[in-house]
Amino acid sequence: MKSPPYLRDIRYDSEAATILAEAEEWFPRLDDAIALMEFAIVRDPTEGKALTESGNVRLLTAQGAVSIGMPTLTYLYEIERSYITVKEVRVVEAKPQRKN
Repeated sequence: MKSPPYLRDIRYDSEAATILAEAEEWFPRLDDAIALMEFAIVRDPTEGKALTESGNVRLLTAQGAVSIGMPTLTYLYEIERSYITVKEVRVVEAKPQRKN
C-alpha cells in the first residue's frame, strides 16, 4: 500500500536530537511522548500553531502526564517538501492537571 502524500519522514536537527538524547536519562516515558508527537505531525503536519505566514514553521505541544512519568514535549518544526524537520525541542516535567 502506498503512503498518502501528506505522510512525511521526520528529521531532527542535531541540537534537537541532542536535547532528546540527554532527556532520556530523566524521563522514562520519553519514547512514548516522542512517538505521540511523531504520530500527530506525520499524519497532519498542519496540527501545530503556524508561526509564519506560509504556515511551514509550526509549534506543537503534547501535554505530559505526571501519573505515568510522561514529560510535556514542545516541537518547533518546519514542513518541507518530502519531510518534516524538527528544529527545536523542549522537554519539561508534566504539571498535575486539576479537574474543575
